[in-house]
Amino acid sequence: MNPDINSKIEPYDIRGKGIAELISALEHKSIVLSVLRFVSFILILAGAALGYFQDSIIFYIASGLFLAAFIVLCVIHSKVTEYLRYSSVLYSVNSQYICRITGDFEGLFQSGIEDVKKPDEKALYASAFCGDEFVVHDHDYCDDLDIFGKKSIYSLINVCETVMGRKRLAHKLLYDHVEDNPAASIGMTQEAVKELSSDSDFLQEFQTIARRGSLKISDEDIRTLFAGYKDNKKNYKPVYILLPLLWLIPVIMMFIDVSYVRTAVMGVMVVNLICWGIGLARNKALLPSGYSIRKCNSLCELYETLESAEFKSEYLSGLVSCGSKVAVSSLLKELKTILTISDLRSQPLFALLLNLIFPLDHLIIDLMSGWNRKHGELIPKVLDNTGEIEALMSLAQIAYTADECVYPDLTGSGAPADNAYFCGENICHPLLYPETRVSNSVVLDSNIALITGSNMSGKTTLIRTVGICCLLAYMGGPVPASKLTLGRMRIMSSMRIVDSIEENMSTFKAELVRISGIIEAGKSDEALLFLIDEIFRGTNSDDRTAGAYTVLSNLSRPHICGMMTTHDYSLVDKTENKLKNIVYYYFSEKYDDTGITFDYMLRPGISRSSNAKYLMKLVGIDKGDDNG
Repeated sequence: MNPDINSKIEPYDIRGKGIAELISALEHKSIVLSVLRFVSFILILAGAALGYFQDSIIFYIASGLFLAAFIVLCVIHSKVTEYLRYSSVLYSVNSQYICRITGDFEGLFQSGIEDVKKPDEKALYASAFCGDEFVVHDHDYCDDLDIFGKKSIYSLINVCETVMGRKRLAHKLLYDHVEDNPAASIGMTQEAVKELSSDSDFLQEFQTIARRGSLKISDEDIRTLFAGYKDNKKNYKPVYILLPLLWLIPVIMMFIDVSYVRTAVMGVMVVNLICWGIGLARNKALLPSGYSIRKCNSLCELYETLESAEFKSEYLSGLVSCGSKVAVSSLLKELKTILTISDLRSQPLFALLLNLIFPLDHLIIDLMSGWNRKHGELIPKVLDNTGEIEALMSLAQIAYTADECVYPDLTGSGAPADNAYFCGENICHPLLYPETRVSNSVVLDSNIALITGSNMSGKTTLIRTVGICCLLAYMGGPVPASKLTLGRMRIMSSMRIVDSIEENMSTFKAELVRISGIIEAGKSDEALLFLIDEIFRGTNSDDRTAGAYTVLSNLSRPHICGMMTTHDYSLVDKTENKLKNIVYYYFSEKYDDTGITFDYMLRPGISRSSNAKYLMKLVGIDKGDDNG
């Protein structure tokens, strides 16, 4: 293995071994505690039995002491079990970092779902890991740049363990090239990502807490928790303050006439029951569901962790504070207390018994209404900011797992022609195997790079690399390069073109639609980067050359730069003397007795070689059928 990769893996290997030793110790401790609990339980029964049969208070006392010991052991065992679960998840999270460094996507995938036991949940989590839910086929580049999938940019960088984080990361991957963040510039985002990348232990611990939380699949119930309280102006205080005073009646009857006590008790319970029924009929939708408390607990724990970090970045600090002068975690604790009280009535029979004695539902609604009036607008901010922070953490971990990375410089100019610029040194594709991937340097300055070379020589990989570097740069993250300066451009591509039976569209027509979309976008004054692979491969050579030349003519504008790969040497000949803003690059290969060798190095100039015949011979189709 490459020494550089070994040095990157080493701290995670050391940490993984430390966690594994801790897990082993905790498992041993858990077994010992289980045995002690069982023994103490037997001794409780034995002491109680001996006390009964021997009629001895000593045995009863002993039984009580063993009961106390049993309770203490249960508490300790619960904490050990909880820490064991946390450590197991932390081990998986740490393993994922190693998989990213080594390019082990299968291991990365398995580490992401191994904590899930139920088959239906495992399938759901597997889909979440790949980002399948976010795929947009009619998009500028989603299908072409391997944004989602088991081996994709999303699965490689994603450390989001909440649905909010996954959605935010996916949105950034899809739309940050055309959208500005209203809360922070790219420079501010870079500053936040740099601070997050200064402590990998913190990133892993936060991810572990989030993975063990209850916000993996949905946040809808907690997001809409106060939906019914917006127009609720009723005051329930008199109800839950005055109704309990009715219990003074049975107490007074005990001193006046004991025979009326039972009647008074029944009367108070009936009044409570009637008030509960009326309130339930009117306000059933306002009562929170019991399982919302788990999601509130998750948010509270996450914000306690974030607040303890005391970030210096202005953007990060703003995300953590959510615009509140009071610590968000303390406000969430208040809400958690209210939801805990609400959870007492999760069982219908228990809810009935409680409300017979005390107007609990009215108290809950009043507490929820009060919290909503003071802090109701906080919940959407907390959820959205959690997602943004997780997305930033996903970018931050690139600094630990990439071979080489750098925070790019943006041109800073508002002129579209100045933004049609890309100068990358030693850029490489992050999805390629680290041991064999090759870096290249590319310069685009309001011009178009026409790239030639044989099959499998690296042409398509290069233009994908340029697109991915731009995408990560606009997200505010580090890019796999030694240096990168670029302008702010819309990214559009035409690579993986497929036909559509449903829309009665051939591959060629589908490509025409994509190419026309790029040309149409180029008519605006906004800077554009286009990436086109083997244009018009689905038609004859004359039409392909003429069509490609027309496309290049339309895209030859000062505010546009792009890359096009081709095997069409007629197109190269046609552009050489007519289109002045074309630059030429090529990839080459070598042949020897052992086979074909690629070095994947980009060179200036034009290649007119082809390895198609050699590849056909390699698979046994070098000769025609002489029997025809």
